[in-house]
Amino acid sequence: MTARIIPFDYQGHTVTFNAEGWLHATVIAERFGKRLDHWLDNAETLEYIRALDEIQHHGSGPSTIVNTRKSGYLKSRRGNAGGTWLHPKLAVAFARWCDAKFSVWCDMQIEALIHGDQANWQQARQQSAIGYRGLCEALAIAHEESGKTPQRHHFINEAKLINQAITGQFAGRNRDQLSAHELVLVTLIEIRDVLLIGQGKDFAARKASLLRYVQSLTSKHLRSDAA
Repeated sequence: MTARIIPFDYQGHTVTFNAEGWLHATVIAERFGKRLDHWLDNAETLEYIRALDEIQHHGSGPSTIVNTRKSGYLKSRRGNAGGTWLHPKLAVAFARWCDAKFSVWCDMQIEALIHGDQANWQQARQQSAIGYRGLCEALAIAHEESGKTPQRHHFINEAKLINQAITGQFAGRNRDQLSAHELVLVTLIEIRDVLLIGQGKDFAARKASLLRYVQSLTSKHLRSDAA
């Protein structure tokens, strides 16, 4: 499974999909006081998968699936984001078994991932890459004008500063795993940081200004939602 992994927030908990709509189900059942293996061993689950398989193959005869774990509608992954992933057509059935409202929410996320948000994400990802390139150029020019040679760690630390303004943590983030909204936010902060570098602000001053900027963006977003 190589599709981009995308974390979403559901009532304060992380729910992970990939860009193709597959759902990372390993820890979800536990949050609802249930066990994934119980659902996989349920006769109704096997019946659902067999029916899904027949429809997916355009009614070309009875399904030959006899084991939910070897059905092709779930995959196991090791390492980062390891665990059991469910096919989009199976994920909502699993979510419904966990909780009705959660299943509706999952259905909406999968629809968005499959039918709309991928193009938006690609555009936002490209914009953030351009924004970071501009930030690195501004940083390099500032160092050169002060008689210093820009080093690799200067660019890394500036990227971490952007992340700290958003998340509160001075650390790197894999931009391929950010949502389109998060990428847009990153791009806006990169543009602001370029302006601050052009004004000759030092690292500490840029940090303080970027934190205030993120707070203003957040408050504008909240006011917009309330309107």
